[in-house]
Amino acid sequence: MVSLPVMAAAIVPDGTNDMTRVIMEASKHGGEVELGEGVYHFWAESAKPMEVYISNHDQPMPRKIQLPFCGVEDLTLRGKGAGAKFIFHGESTGMLFMDAKRVRLEKVSLDWAEPPISEARLVGLPVNGKVEIDWIVRGCDGMKGDARMLWDRKTRAIKPGTGDCFEWTQAKMGDVMSVRTWDRPSPAICLYRAEDVEFKDVAIHSAHGMGLLAQRSKDIAWKGGGVWPRQGSFCSTKADATHFSNCRGRIVVENARFEGIMDDAINVHSTCLKIEEKLDGGRIKCRYMHPQAIGFEVFGPGERLRFIKARTLENGPETTVSSVETLDARTVVLTLEDAEVGAEYIAGDAVENADFQPEVDFCGNTVRNNRARAALFTTPGKVRVKGNTFDRVSGSAILLAGDASNWYESGACTDVEISGNRFLNCLTSSYQFCNAVITSAPSIPDLAAQKTPYHRNIRVFDNVFNCPDAKLWDGISVENLEWRDNRETPE
Repeated sequence: MVSLPVMAAAIVPDGTNDMTRVIMEASKHGGEVELGEGVYHFWAESAKPMEVYISNHDQPMPRKIQLPFCGVEDLTLRGKGAGAKFIFHGESTGMLFMDAKRVRLEKVSLDWAEPPISEARLVGLPVNGKVEIDWIVRGCDGMKGDARMLWDRKTRAIKPGTGDCFEWTQAKMGDVMSVRTWDRPSPAICLYRAEDVEFKDVAIHSAHGMGLLAQRSKDIAWKGGGVWPRQGSFCSTKADATHFSNCRGRIVVENARFEGIMDDAINVHSTCLKIEEKLDGGRIKCRYMHPQAIGFEVFGPGERLRFIKARTLENGPETTVSSVETLDARTVVLTLEDAEVGAEYIAGDAVENADFQPEVDFCGNTVRNNRARAALFTTPGKVRVKGNTFDRVSGSAILLAGDASNWYESGACTDVEISGNRFLNCLTSSYQFCNAVITSAPSIPDLAAQKTPYHRNIRVFDNVFNCPDAKLWDGISVENLEWRDNRETPE
């Protein structure tokens, strides 16, 4: 039997009326959905409540999912002309692609009518504890929240030394103050058990969490577009622009723009679980440790498990998982094919999925005026960071991380190339692990006892640095670091 291609459906926006039902109906059988140029509104009343755990976010249940594309295959959503502008009303996950295959999203932008971050221009410095301001963006939390930063109105960068908190002596008339809480309930887009997904010329202008969160997914590409503030604003997403947790295959992010984000432009890692108890019959009871990373599958039957020594973060032997029993959102029992493997690993050590650790290409991008780091990698797959511009990143431009004691984000790097990049005015504020423009800072409780370095084969060459007074490299637990043909020069 020959299957015929699904013909394209055409949709046009309808004023401020809710477009949820129209788009979901047109998309349910896959095929190409043509989105006419204009603004599409999605109202909170039409969001679908779903019990979905999303990595590296808070876990409000049920979640509100505005556009849940579950089980779709061969779906293309393509904006025409200047593109389709999606405006969401109320806190929610804008788009969920779950158990989806071969999905394309093109020339679509996402924004929230009432974003979570407040921004105000200072028109009067404090007098008797009161500050005179002009609102730029009145976020949904108003002036609540203790994460406050100052922005230079002309350069649109975070003012040096004001990341996350500042003193009023650092402020001057005309500066912009941003205020937010540390909550991160929902990403703009979530991929969950999705395969072969491409975003082309997609833009995200705000989100109540990350821009794109991908988990348990394979082969993802983001080309063009990016994450940046709406017109006139300074801030975009409340957390990372793109984040890949427990993915596999190849991740490509290229020729995109990331600006005004409250955390990393890209973060790639596995989630490891703590061994809680060794049981009989080759079974181990494991626990998800960080409250923002629970409930989703870290292991499946037939997948490889790797042991990790928690005190030294040294990788151990591998074996295969034969079955997974989920006791609750934070506890699983794994049965191993070979009960003898990892016998010396005890309660308190950790295990990671050795199959869900992707290759990454982060090339030709511009990361500008963001908080914390620009790029964070914790994966043994090949990592290529080439031809990017890191401009006024207020923390480290690149961080190689890893731990089995706090975030439980693992995946020792084995092959990293950082070449042909420009680093401009980075590391102007102090953040966790940000010791230099390029930093290796895995969390190792007993570094003196470590016999095998965590990261290896890091090559940094043909880059240009213009980061006055900033240390260019700082690293621990690295084997075979190559640093050559890099230039320090003002531009």
